[in-house]
Parts: sequence; structure tokens; C-alpha cells
Amino acid sequence: MTCPNMLNEFSADQGIHTVAGFVGEDWPAFFLQFRPEFAPRAHVLYLPPFGEEMNRCRALVATQARRFARDGLTCTILDFYGTGDSSGELCEATLPIWRQNIQDMLERLLARHACPVYLWGCRLGALLGLDFLAFQPDSTMKLLLWQPVVSGKAYVTQLLRQRSAALMQTGKKPESTAEMKNRLAAGETLEVAGYRIGGELIRAISGLDIAQVVQDRLPDNKPEIFWFEHLPDEESGPGARARRAIEELRHGGAQVTVIPFNGEPLWQLHKRASCDDLLQKTGELRW
Repeated sequence: MTCPNMLNEFSADQGIHTVAGFVGEDWPAFFLQFRPEFAPRAHVLYLPPFGEEMNRCRALVATQARRFARDGLTCTILDFYGTGDSSGELCEATLPIWRQNIQDMLERLLARHACPVYLWGCRLGALLGLDFLAFQPDSTMKLLLWQPVVSGKAYVTQLLRQRSAALMQTGKKPESTAEMKNRLAAGETLEVAGYRIGGELIRAISGLDIAQVVQDRLPDNKPEIFWFEHLPDEESGPGARARRAIEELRHGGAQVTVIPFNGEPLWQLHKRASCDDLLQKTGELRW
């Protein structure tokens, strides 16, 4: 295991400095950072998807991170504790630990350069970004959301159904989502899509919902949100669940700009693919 305090800086790539290291003492989280050649005009902190979705999106995210750096922004890709190249195991992770990972990284960024911060979340990372912001009443951070998960409960149900399907494929007795939730609540860990998950984290994710975040904890300083939604064509609108979430955010005072994109839904694919429309439209943002 790499020492948590170790910081590695790689050679510049067309004016970009790439830095890798760990942040946090109690629950070290790995980060990969792309810095512009000069002092940045802002920080972008990337919060990844959950499980295999994180791996499927890595190449595209790294491409976008380099583009941010070339545009004068320091972009940091964070691996939550127990995921990716971070310390710990996923079954040990909790939502408060992940919130602390975000806080630790933000403090480190601002200690280096005091400039605006933007949270960039993909899939579950987008919902985690909203959740984190809800605990920052004085925050002026903006949010960039790629295909956000709207309901943690629905997302967890989808994850557990993957386990049930995998059991059937191997000839084992399938389990209902209720049975799996009961086992997790009893303190067991379960393997879902190759990952060992614990009940505390799953319960916390199940409790995350954009509407509830808005109702209970959205900061008084209402955030500006750029919501990227995958659609088959620009004439189509977001699905019913996403529409309701966007309406809730706007009703709560958030400024939400919905930006449709098309191309490959990378988070669903088992092969490497690109999504040029998403990159292009993200690059057109002027913050």
C-alpha cells in the first residue's frame, strides 16, 4: 500500500502537471489531480460513480479532467475510501466517511489555492455531491452533474437485483431484495457485481433522495446546477423521475440548467467507448 502521505508528481503533459497522492489521516482517499501550468482560476472536484460504473467512466473522466486543466482549472479525481486505489475495503465504507473524504480534499485544495470550487459528480457521485452541499449552509459551490442518480432507494434496488440475477446464472437460489436488505441490516456483507458491500453504507445510500435533500437541507445560498441528462435526441425530455427531481430543485431555489447529450451510456457498457457529445457540451460551459 502506498504511504497515505506520499505525493507523486509526473511530468507535464502539454502544460498539464499530473499529481497523485492520498488525503486524510483516518480514512485515506486516493486522488489523481490535473493542474494547469499556472495558478488555477478554479478547482473542480470529481466524485465518482459506484462500483463498476466508476471503472467504466474512468477513461472519459480523465479526458475531461485534462480538458479542464488546459482551460485553467485544477481538476481532482477522488476515489472514496474503500474504492478504486484508496485505502480500506468497500464493506468498511460509510457515508460519513465519504463526506469526510470530500471535506479533506476540499481543505487541501483551498489551502493550495483559494479560488472557487465546483463539485463534479457522475451517477451516484452526483447525488453524493448534492448531499454534501446540503451540509454546507454558506457554500457558493456550483455543481456539475453527469447523469445523476435521483433516488438512492431505487438505485440500491437495481444493485441488489444484479446480485439476484447473478445467483440465478450460476444455478444458485435467487434472493429477493427484501431478503438481501434484511441480511445487510443484520450486519452481513454481500457480494454485488464483484464488490463486497456492507449494510451501513447501503442503508445510507437508500436514504438519499434529491427531493428529500431539497426539503430538509438545501443551503440558503441556492446552488447553480448544470444537469447533464442522456437522451436519445434533443427533442426528448428527461424521464419522469428526473423531471420531478429537477422541479424539486428549482422549487427549492436552485438554478438548474438541463443539458441533454447523446452517445454511448458509458456507465452501462462493459466495453470501452467514448461520448464526444458529453465532452463537447461540458467543455462549452463558462463558469
